[in-house]
Amino acid sequence: MNKTKLGISATVIIVILLIWQPWSFIFQKNPTTTVISSEFETTISVTGELKAEKAVDIMVPEVSFNEEVDIWAMKILSLVEEGKIVKKGDEIAQLEPTEVEENLNSVNDRLNEQYTIVEDAKIDSSLALSAQRESIEKVRDRLLDANIKVEQSSYESKAVQRQATIELDKAKRALSKAQRDLITKTQKHKSKIARGQRRVDRYEYKKALLEQLRSELIVKSPADGMVIYGNGYSSQKIKVGSRVGRWSPLIATLPDLSTLISEMHVKEIDIAKIKVGQVVKIKIDAFPKVAFDGTIISIANIGQEIPGEFQNGFKVKVELLDYKETLLPGMTTNNSIITNRIETTLMVDKSAIFNQDSINYVIKKDGFKLIKQEVKLGLENDKFFQVTKGLMENDKVLSHLPDNADKLEIIKL
Repeated sequence: MNKTKLGISATVIIVILLIWQPWSFIFQKNPTTTVISSEFETTISVTGELKAEKAVDIMVPEVSFNEEVDIWAMKILSLVEEGKIVKKGDEIAQLEPTEVEENLNSVNDRLNEQYTIVEDAKIDSSLALSAQRESIEKVRDRLLDANIKVEQSSYESKAVQRQATIELDKAKRALSKAQRDLITKTQKHKSKIARGQRRVDRYEYKKALLEQLRSELIVKSPADGMVIYGNGYSSQKIKVGSRVGRWSPLIATLPDLSTLISEMHVKEIDIAKIKVGQVVKIKIDAFPKVAFDGTIISIANIGQEIPGEFQNGFKVKVELLDYKETLLPGMTTNNSIITNRIETTLMVDKSAIFNQDSINYVIKKDGFKLIKQEVKLGLENDKFFQVTKGLMENDKVLSHLPDNADKLEIIKL
């Protein structure tokens, strides 16, 4: 009797093992994930940089903005160490003087040429006008002679009188023309001298500007503070050897560290999801274990090219809230903008969602069976899909398709 019972028990165990073994192999080969019910957030991840909302800018000399200086950019020969605490009047940078000196020498040469031209014009004017005045005196003498001849011809024949009158008229016309010529030549020479003087004035002004710029090539701090390098062409950090000028004038800043923000560029495809007041979770490379809270305070109305990328984006500023760490401008931030938040909802790992003929489905474990279940999805984030229909909390679903997936029929909702 006991032997019979033992035989039956052994048979049952063998049958159970035969049934369980293939399904155990399937589940071991295809790991599962669990449907959970929890808070669900959708985020947009954007890299940013810490900047101070308020800062004192250290710029190239103001005189270099004048077009008459005719210098577009100057190389930085020396630059104070970034992060250094400076006082008002301390040296920040030294700019290369070569181009300034070359322009100054060129202006001096042209100025000397213009001095010569103006002096020559004055001499020419004096000679020409003196000659014209002498010509007028000669014409006056001829006019007096013509008057005398007219008076003397009163006792002559009418033909002689008429000839004397004609000569008098000619003399009057000649005098009138000579006087007009004097006026014309005077105006002409005055204009010529004035043009030359204007060029002299311009080059003297240009020389004064260049001399002022030469005296300001050592750039000094306008206030007390910590030096943070600015961004130059192509948003590259300023360094020794960088070129700065009227189109890229910023050398460094003295930031107000109490006004730090994270500045980022959000891509066009995401900007419609962004609103002022949204919460932002911020990670900073210098503090990997700390998560900072922030709020969006401004969104640019006009897009611009994202530095270093061939696409447009919108500048977004995030205010950091209640931090105790020592943060500095220029630190890289990884910003997660929370665009949606649902307190409790079903969600499943994204690796568990598959698609067939535009139908989303999961491979769900149902006892010892696998079933292909259609699901309706809602929002998504980096890791999860929100599940609105088709699954329940704690359901087990495969995160990879099993070998027999093609043989399973989709159970539709």
